[in-house]
Order: sequence, then C-alpha cells, then structure tokens
Amino acid sequence: MSLSRTTVAAVAVAVLGSVFWQVPAVAAPPAAVNAPQDLWTIPTAPAESATLIVAYSFGNRIPAGVDPATTIGEPGPVNADLAATVMAARGDRNTPVYAQTEIAEVLKSRYGLTDVIVIDPERQPDGTLVYLSTDGVAAKVAELRGAAVSTDAVAVVAFRDHLWRATATTAKHGFNAFAPQGLPMPDTYDPLSGQAWTTSPFLYLPTDFAGRLALLK
Repeated sequence: MSLSRTTVAAVAVAVLGSVFWQVPAVAAPPAAVNAPQDLWTIPTAPAESATLIVAYSFGNRIPAGVDPATTIGEPGPVNADLAATVMAARGDRNTPVYAQTEIAEVLKSRYGLTDVIVIDPERQPDGTLVYLSTDGVAAKVAELRGAAVSTDAVAVVAFRDHLWRATATTAKHGFNAFAPQGLPMPDTYDPLSGQAWTTSPFLYLPTDFAGRLALLK
C-alpha cells in the first residue's frame, strides 16, 4: 500500500510525540540565527538577496561492484534535480555556490559551473569515507566563510522533506539562512538510492523529525 507524505508525516509525529512533549520550553535564539521555532515553518527570502547558495545532497547511486565504504556515490536523479534547483536560484547572477559532492558534480558536468565550492566528505587513513551530516556540511561552509558568516545571507537548496532541517542547521552556524522564495524543491524519492533512509518518506521522515526536535532544544 502506498502512503502519502502527509500520512507518513503524521505517523512520524505520532511516533515521536512522547519525545516532543518532553522537550522543555526554550528561549528565543539570537536574532542573527534565523531558525524557525516550530517543526514546519521555513524562512523564505528572494533568491537575489542571497550572498551565497548552499546545496545539500540527498541520497546517491552506488555503481555495481564498488565498495560503498570507500566510494562516493554517483549523483542519481535527486541530486541532479537539486543541481537544477541551484541553477534556478542562481539565475544569471554570480552568487557563490557551496555544494556537496554529488550536486557539485552535476553543476560542473551538466551546467559548466566551474567555480562551485565542493563540500567533500573526509576520509579515514584507510580510505574509508566519513559520513558527512547536514551539520557537518554547514560547519564546513561556516569555516570557509570565516568572518563573513555574520553578514552572509544564505539561500538553502535541499530536498523538500530535508529543507526545514537544512535551513535551521545552516542558521545554527550563524548564517541568516532561508529557502529561495517561490522556488519549489525536489520532492520525489529515489527507491534505488544507495542511502537506504533516503529511498522513501516512510524511512526518512522519522529520522528527519528527530533531527528537527534536536534543533529546538
């Protein structure tokens, strides 16, 4: 039986409900941290007001016969759609783009975007990839921007069900972060993704809502 995203979201909230109601009241964050204060609302602003774009990948495709522990997956259809969304947000402006590897690959090969700043995962000494979380991406971008963080306006591009958390996490690192106003985000899951939790809303949303709750603490 196929479940709608709304149904799955309701199930996720129900499963996490007991945790949610135990979260203590929190003080409002500093004004510079433009984080939403519920689990749904995402700040928006015109794309042309951004000083940079940060693009978060979602899933990948693992080629046959390779070791997924040491091989960065191919972009797959979702990250290709995210790359197209980056280009729509950028328009004909020279806004700097910081993108995870899977999106950056498409931006370079399909759109000829040679100046994209690639956010790659780290590797262990034995070559094993270290999973790069949403928080890890935002931290790397903040490190690269340095003192500019306090004045940066970041247009966040992410899969639709990931967008709240990607925007809030970016804001947590000191950025004024928002979704590009009026620009729809990719929302079709890839059942062949190499990351199992990104293959369906049923698998993804409970984890995402748990991450959202953590950001409200």
